[in-house]
Amino acid sequence: MIFWQSARTFKVARPNVSIPTARAFGLTDMEIIVDTRERYAWKFSTRQATTTKWALPAGDYGVKVDDELIAVVERKSLTDFARSLTSGKLGYRLADLEQVPRAVVLVEDRYSAIFKLEHVRPAVVADMLAECQVRHRSVPIIFAETRALAQEWAYRFFGAAVRDPQQADESATRW
Repeated sequence: MIFWQSARTFKVARPNVSIPTARAFGLTDMEIIVDTRERYAWKFSTRQATTTKWALPAGDYGVKVDDELIAVVERKSLTDFARSLTSGKLGYRLADLEQVPRAVVLVEDRYSAIFKLEHVRPAVVADMLAECQVRHRSVPIIFAETRALAQEWAYRFFGAAVRDPQQADESATRW
């Protein structure tokens, strides 16, 4: 069976973005901790980073400086994000993430995809997202367009946190 894609569909599915190969903040190597409960983990194989499996208290990925967890990323697909948001689980997860100096929820899709959801009212998801951001303003929710871009964003985020952990602590109170 042959499936055809229009140029527009192809462009949406594969955005014309080349991911840079430069190191995050010039770091030669970074150890990224992957939570043991993460089923389809990012590999960071094209990055100057190694991964280690460890049970994290919050988030799916994290980095440590001097054996202290300084930054975490909670990764979500759009359907998982909508499900955990509407069930109320995301609120508890955000409360756990607030205990880490730098934390973020990273959704592997576009914000506009919320309004194309079929099994839940899009307006409800949008309202609940806004409510979570107001209640838990120290944990931003970022929408990355694709899985690869989300992984790249997390790599750069971790690089910034490892480069200057003191700045991360100070800016957490300002965010």
